[in-house]
Amino acid sequence: MKKKTVPLNFTDIEAEILYHSFEEVGVKTLLLTFREKRRVLSTLEGFKEVKYVGNHFSPASLWERVHKNYKEYRKWLPCALGILEDDITFLGTGADMDHLAVVEKNYEEFKVSCLATAGVEGNAQRLGEDLAQSVERKDGFERLPGTINLILLLHPNLTDGAMAGAIITATEAKTASLQDLDIRSTYTPLFNQATGTGTDNVIVISGKGEKVSYVGGHTKMGELIAMTVKEAVRLAIEKQNGITSGRNLEARLAERGIKLKDLVETALSLYIPDPEIGNHSEMADLLMAGFKKAFEDLNVCSLIISGFHLEETARKGMIPHLSLEKYQEDPVDLIADELLGIEIAQYIGGSRALFEFERWDRGKPGILNKLPPILDDVIGGLIAGVLVKVCS
Repeated sequence: MKKKTVPLNFTDIEAEILYHSFEEVGVKTLLLTFREKRRVLSTLEGFKEVKYVGNHFSPASLWERVHKNYKEYRKWLPCALGILEDDITFLGTGADMDHLAVVEKNYEEFKVSCLATAGVEGNAQRLGEDLAQSVERKDGFERLPGTINLILLLHPNLTDGAMAGAIITATEAKTASLQDLDIRSTYTPLFNQATGTGTDNVIVISGKGEKVSYVGGHTKMGELIAMTVKEAVRLAIEKQNGITSGRNLEARLAERGIKLKDLVETALSLYIPDPEIGNHSEMADLLMAGFKKAFEDLNVCSLIISGFHLEETARKGMIPHLSLEKYQEDPVDLIADELLGIEIAQYIGGSRALFEFERWDRGKPGILNKLPPILDDVIGGLIAGVLVKVCS
């Protein structure tokens, strides 16, 4: 069995990634081995005293089989590793273990290590907004490709209450990382940032020695937990999904369901072929290049991202004198969205784009007809500006 060592700032803990197989399909397991049993708290199994902690990756080709035989699969893994079932607690994920992120921080005698895997493109959701996609029955749940798994190694010793508190602190830090990256809900991407994936799990591993009873944000241990988790989640998402805070505008739009091909098709819908410019096919190529050039302009990016935030703020009813009910009616006295669209159009295409914007604002063809009250004008301004620029 091939192995890869994962260096840690804990001399009494060995960590490695194991490369093995299930029914001739390659799988990977992160395995932490302790010199003596540790008390852990898992969001899957509760409190246990174990010699091993794991995070197991199975590829998409196994997900259906794993789901149908999940209990048997969980029994298979310890056996495959030569470990008694009572001596291990582990998590499962579709995020590749080679994309593991490890972040460690310390302050005097306090030490925290966070080992994170994260995938957010399959089932990221915003709790309190998005509807549930499954119900627990005797046969379990459907396995989904996105999951954020966190393993927290802590020193010194924690009380049971502090171990539970560590999950709260870690969860808040995880959500802060998702918000900093503007990770979208896969169910309502136009409106909502994700708070998690819906299948996230945490294992907290307590240390030895004198006990700590509180790990909230006002404590040094809480600070260390939050900082390691926030950074580890960011790194894990970058490794697994390639998402960074500075990703381009084309990606930010696509995450909201506004794809480049939709913009081009919408622009072509009102295009009247001009022999000096080209037919629809030739114009499509020009538009594609025109949009990509606009996406490279920091002012275009700034104005459109302002529209993102304005839409989300309005939908939460947080704009004074604009209730949620009024916003949903797209009231005539709300002109900030038109002003933003006009500025985008004029910045890209000059004064001629103002007249083009009016055409798009009245008809709202293509993708514009699917967008909410503010973004339809913002994206309308983008299309109008690029179309005029290309035709000029």
